[in-house]
Parts: sequence; structure tokens; C-alpha cells
Amino acid sequence: MNRGIRKLFDLREDQDEPEAIDDNVRNGVRFAGTNLWVLIFAILVASVGLNVNSTAVIIGAMLISPLMGPIVGLGYAAAVNDFSLIRQSARNLGTFTGLSLITSMIYFTLSPLDVPGSELLARTTPTLWDVLIAAFGGAAGMVALTRRSISNVVPGVAIATALMPPLCTAGFGLANGRWDMFAGAFYLFLINGVFIAASTLAVSKLVKLPPVADVDPGVRARHRAFITVGLIVVLVPSVWLGWRFVQQEVFVASAQTLLRKLELEPGYAIVGQSVDRARREISVTVVGAAAETQLREQTPLLLAQHGLAGVVLQVRRAGGDDVDLGQLREQLQADVRRDVTQLLSERLAASEEARSRLQARLDDLARRDAQSAALAPAVLAELQAQQPDVRAATLAQGRRIAAEAPAAPASAPASKPVVVVVLDVARPLKRADRERLAAWLSLRLGSGPVDLIERVTNGPAARRP
Repeated sequence: MNRGIRKLFDLREDQDEPEAIDDNVRNGVRFAGTNLWVLIFAILVASVGLNVNSTAVIIGAMLISPLMGPIVGLGYAAAVNDFSLIRQSARNLGTFTGLSLITSMIYFTLSPLDVPGSELLARTTPTLWDVLIAAFGGAAGMVALTRRSISNVVPGVAIATALMPPLCTAGFGLANGRWDMFAGAFYLFLINGVFIAASTLAVSKLVKLPPVADVDPGVRARHRAFITVGLIVVLVPSVWLGWRFVQQEVFVASAQTLLRKLELEPGYAIVGQSVDRARREISVTVVGAAAETQLREQTPLLLAQHGLAGVVLQVRRAGGDDVDLGQLREQLQADVRRDVTQLLSERLAASEEARSRLQARLDDLARRDAQSAALAPAVLAELQAQQPDVRAATLAQGRRIAAEAPAAPASAPASKPVVVVVLDVARPLKRADRERLAAWLSLRLGSGPVDLIERVTNGPAARRP
């Protein structure tokens, strides 16, 4: 039975010849025209995907990126004592990394979209889980590389370990002076690279690939000490960040449990609540002075019961014992506006300027009476760059009426909201140009379906901003 189990997990069952494995690794390390151009294109694809917050585009960039080659070469070369391959892999990895940073920095410098989305922000806070992903992914990739048959494991490893997006995020940080984003993203890339190489070394030793040269025991001991120290140096900050992440999640879960309990208490009338995980604060808004006093008196006990010692519970009152409905309505609106603004700020991690723009957008959305507005100058300029015949553009809200089926009962046809863009043009647009502009505006405005209406005018062209 033991022999059967060993055979079941034996990696040498379908292992390729050492010479073929060596050729595969060296081809990945190679720094030549093909790999260089593929790297540049992959960097640009990943940068665009991160810029427009498109997960599918980012995954495509991961699949075509050649960045894993030099990293795998480092681990393999260390396992077989090939020092010339170590130097070549390290040199090419440094070149690949520098070129990736420069390419992404140039793109983000030229891009008009300078507010980081969720895909960019997701690459700025590495934790211990990223270490585990890199280690297990690198091990899976090296196992696949040593097999005789072509495996579909390698594309999955490229997606899981995600070497390209952190480098592009670091380029975004350089282009926009966001050094916190650069440091977090580059540290994530460092984690992935170091632990992919380490797991490659471990798998190469496990499958007993033959060494290229014999190494003095003293030199081997120094190499092991150097690798061990490097792994520890890279690992320790991720453990600390992972611990902080766990603490924050535990805090949020405990805070939500406390708030649910308070909502069920008969002595309180809670009309607003929020949790600030960064400051470790819980805020509640109650109705009436009596409820506020009662809740303040019980605050220390409530926090201790839910494992939230040291957390600040902010209690605010909406009105007095005789509730002022107008004041209560204003308080509720303020709480909703604050919560929405806080959520958007956390997702975008924006600067104060970006937060002001978000607040202005919320105010615009609140004005339901506004049925139409001029297209933003930046969007109009981009639109006119594609179609010079467009003189002006106006946004309006409308509803698209769905055609009724012949057998449908006699009732009002279904309709759905749609954004209408009225274009003042020098001459009618071609049908293909109309469809392309509608698709572009839908993506640019983030508004869903867009209907175009043309008004042919002979007036002067609108001056571009």
C-alpha cells in the first residue's frame, strides 16, 4: 500500500529529460527581440486594463507576459549550481523590470485617467496570502515545466501569481507621485518574484535534477544562508500586513454584530450607523436625548462584551425627546451622504481633490429636476477628436420604449432608462460612425446604453477647451 501511495505522488513518473527541461528554462530566460516586444505589449495591455478597471484585460496581459521566465531561471539555476545562468537570469530580470516600470510610467503619465480604481488599489497592500499564492503557484509552474506533455497549468500560474499588474501599478505610482502605491505594488512584485524562485528551487531539488557543477560545501552553506535570510526579509513585512488585515476584518465583523444587537434593543431608536475600520471607530445616530444618554452609559460594557476594548463608539443624537421630523430628515440625509462618500473614498483611495469631485457628482445626482446638461468639456474634446463635424453635445435623460410582440396583451409597452446625447453636427454622420460613437460614449460615461440624436446646424463650430 505504501508503495502504491508513493507511486501515486511520484513526480518522476512522466518527467521530461533533464536536457529538455534545461532548454525550456533557458528559452524563458532569453532576452531577445521577441520576448522584449511581447513584454512591452503586455505592459501596455495591463496598464490599459488597470486604468479602465477591466479584469478581463488584466488577465489577458498576465497570459502573454514573459516575466516568469527569468524568475524561474533563477530558482532552477540555484538548484543545479549553474552560476552563469544565475547571472544571466538576474541581469535579464532587472532589465525586464526596469523596462516594465518605464513603459507603464510613460503610459500613465500620458493617460487622462489619473484616479486609481479598485484594480489598481488591490495591488498596493500585499499580505501573507500573497506569499502563499506565489509559493504554491511557482511550485505548480515548475512541476508543469518538467513534464513531457504540454500542460495547461502554466497559464493558470501566470494568472494566479500576477507579476505584471503590480509592476504596472508601481508605474502608476511613479507617474502620479503616489509613493505609497509604488512601495506597496513593488513589494507585491518582490514577494511574487522571490517566492516563485524559491518554490522553483524546491521543486527542482525534489525531482532531483542533476547539477551542472559541483560546489564546495562552504560555498553551498553560504548560498543557503543567503537564500534563507532573503526569504525572511521579504516574508516578515507581509506577515505583519496580513496580521493587520485579519485584525481589521475581525474588528468589522465584531462591530457589525454589535450594531445588529443594538438595533434589536427596545431602549434605542437607531437611525444611522457607520464603521470606520481605519480609525477603529463605530458611529451611531439615535433619536432623543434619553436614548443618547442610555447608550453612552452602556458604551464601555457593550464594547467589552463584543471584544472591542479600545474602540471608540461615537453616539450622536438626531433631535430631542420631542422629535423634530425636519431635523431628523436632514440628519438621515447627512448620514446617507456621508456613508456613500466614505465608501467611494475607500474604494478609490482618492486625494482630497478627488473626494471633492465625488461629492460634486453626488450633489449633481441629487438634483433630479435637472433633465439635461452640457457634455463635460474633456469628453466633448475627445469626441470632437474622433468626429470633427461635431460642434456641440448635450446630455439628456430618456426612456427607450421596447417594441411589443404581436401576441402580447394590450398594455403599456415596457421601457427602460437610457442616456440621450444630442449632437450638433455640420453634416449627418455615417451609420458606422454613429454606432462607434454610441459605444464609446457608453463606455466613457459609464452610463449604460446611449442613444444619439443628430441636429444638423450651420452655425460656428464649438471651440474646444
